[in-house]
Amino acid sequence: MSCAALATTVALFVVPALLISWRGYDGEDALVAAAESAFRRADLGARVADSAALAELTARWREFHVVKALLAGVLVAVLAGLASVVRRKAEATDGGRGRWPLLAAYSGVALWLLAAVSVLLANVQGSVAPFASVASLLPTERPGGELGGVLASLRQAVQADPPRSGAGIPGELLGDFVVYHAVLAVLALATGGVLMTLALRAVLARSRLHAEGRSPRPTWLLQTTLYGAAGAFFVLLALANTSTWIDPVPALVATLGGG
Repeated sequence: MSCAALATTVALFVVPALLISWRGYDGEDALVAAAESAFRRADLGARVADSAALAELTARWREFHVVKALLAGVLVAVLAGLASVVRRKAEATDGGRGRWPLLAAYSGVALWLLAAVSVLLANVQGSVAPFASVASLLPTERPGGELGGVLASLRQAVQADPPRSGAGIPGELLGDFVVYHAVLAVLALATGGVLMTLALRAVLARSRLHAEGRSPRPTWLLQTTLYGAAGAFFVLLALANTSTWIDPVPALVATLGGG
């Protein structure tokens, strides 16, 4: 199972990069250049679908995130199984030096799993709202020339009269930006709830065993610390994204280089 986890981790980073390369984008710099060119050539009053370059890049970026999300989902499933196996071995091993390597291995797999969950959530977010993700590729720090004018026009359109989703590129971008943060808010809250439940179950199991006069499981402290801290982090992430979900305009303006 550890070999499957390693292979899936490698695939998680290699396969999407190869897919993007096959689509004609050789690395991050090429994607940034493509996003800048597509926005400069687009008619901001029209829909994204009416701009061939922008629609193509958005479709490819969605494809990238979908593939990466699927691979991340497989990795999460494999690592969850691996964590369960290592945990049971650690709990079945008698105290002493033989248990410490298993506890260290369990900690490593748990952290690996939490990282995979983070990658999964980020790519589900990008899959559902790829246009907002494409906009994040724009080089907004001190943009010059035509791109600076495009970004200024987008900021002005969003600030002056926040358009509804579908009302030209500013409206579609705002709508996608709202979905982008709403999706992560919901997913992060659900993930945080699951992780904090796992931490609470470990504490309750220890209390029950203590009341029965039995030794606690050797993994309880690791589960409580790792899953509890990660759960709190995801809940805070959910709250931050909920705030942007409710009031998206200032955050979008900042994303577009508005300071």
